[in-house]
Amino acid sequence: MTNSPTTRHVAVVTGGSRGIGRAFVIEAAHRGYDVVFSHRGRGSDADETIDLASSSGRVITAVKAEMTNPADLNKLASVALALGPVHLLINNAGMMAHGTLDETTESGWNTSFAVHVTAPMLLIREFAHSLSAEQGAVLNVSSTGGVVGSLHGSSYGASKSAVIGLTKALARELAPSVRVNALAPGPVETELYTQLPESERIAVESEMLLARVSTPEEIAKVGMDLCHWTFATGVTVIADGGRVLN
Repeated sequence: MTNSPTTRHVAVVTGGSRGIGRAFVIEAAHRGYDVVFSHRGRGSDADETIDLASSSGRVITAVKAEMTNPADLNKLASVALALGPVHLLINNAGMMAHGTLDETTESGWNTSFAVHVTAPMLLIREFAHSLSAEQGAVLNVSSTGGVVGSLHGSSYGASKSAVIGLTKALARELAPSVRVNALAPGPVETELYTQLPESERIAVESEMLLARVSTPEEIAKVGMDLCHWTFATGVTVIADGGRVLN
């Protein structure tokens, strides 16, 4: 989909100030969307995202919002709906939750589910009417850890798996007017990845059939393409360079 400069189709991206989220903001803008994205307070990163997307000529708006705070989610929705009809919702915001079962706290478990599952559900509910009117789409970002089990810990793996369950349930509920799909990336060359010891990065890349991890831009392109597959809903697309072959 390519919008004309006067069309006010809006894409909402959570966690858009860095990494995959930033790539989603830029990709959506260059595909013709005005973009509203959330960030947790790193204003300089949010400003950089806006600068990088500005060549698109679209309106790019940053909103400070914690995914664990329903009032912040309401604020994000209000800003987006004031800009125009919301056509795309990309639930990208996430957190890492490392730890064995013995190390997993109830608080950490609840936070992981709040960020990865509850916040997407609440935002889909906020935008459901607009998405339906626009025949729009939702993309929920899961992980290969949610497909085959996570090496990072049970709270991360279980919540990312729940993202896929949420996707399937809401694909059924919101059909036929809203398509709801999930994207499960493998390792991505983000700031967190590049900070890993070289030995760990070599080990990860040795598992990849394509012999490398993806860039955030590659993941964003796959995700945006999936948003525009007009006959796909309730599916999970794995983009991991052939690591899990599920």
